Amino acid sequence: MSSLPKPIQLKGNFTTRIYFENEDFLLADKPEGIPVHETKDPNRLDFTRLLANHLHLPELRTINRLDLGTSGLVLLGKNKTKNLDLDNLLKEAEKKYIFICEGIPLWKEQRMECFIKDGNKQVNIVRSGGKKAITEFNILESDKKNNISFGLAKILTGRRHQIRVMLSNLGFPILGDQVYGKKESRERRMYLHAFRFSFTDFSGRKHMVETEVPADWMNRMPSITDAKIQSN
Repeated sequence: MSSLPKPIQLKGNFTTRIYFENEDFLLADKPEGIPVHETKDPNRLDFTRLLANHLHLPELRTINRLDLGTSGLVLLGKNKTKNLDLDNLLKEAEKKYIFICEGIPLWKEQRMECFIKDGNKQVNIVRSGGKKAITEFNILESDKKNNISFGLAKILTGRRHQIRVMLSNLGFPILGDQVYGKKESRERRMYLHAFRFSFTDFSGRKHMVETEVPADWMNRMPSITDAKIQSN
């Protein structure tokens, strides 16, 4: 991993870093607790507009979406003539997330395929009528004392709430997920983070962009280290 990019302070006491940038797009680290793009409330802060204002890039566009409580890498387009190309880049990219879940799975590796149907505030796994979703899970570390586990999820499809609903269905909901896990949680955040984004740029060069494990995760589960993720 290259040297850590400099932090960028945004309005609302949010901090980000830009991990990759060229003339057409950039990859930035969205903090948890802020919408990735505009909502129905025009007065609500969102990550894309905050970063666009800071960088003086009024045409900055969100290419991939992260949930409110999910942090990590977001692909943002700078050049509106490349919108279709960026959608294709996102489709072909390899995307990996890290998570902390409740419980300790008996398995270390698990591939899950199912069909997901959109609902109002959540999605459901269905037998028919949904869209196919595929995720590969790896458990990297478990904490028996606190009954939690740290893992890596590779998404092969990009469905809404895909990782969250799948882990919940397997019996190991993401820590702090009040939709698919415990409704009343004392956790400070939801422990899901878009960690790695591997892609081929428009000139044919391959890139692998990674963030660090969020610092507050180390406090919640001190046995986590970056080294445990590097071989996966």
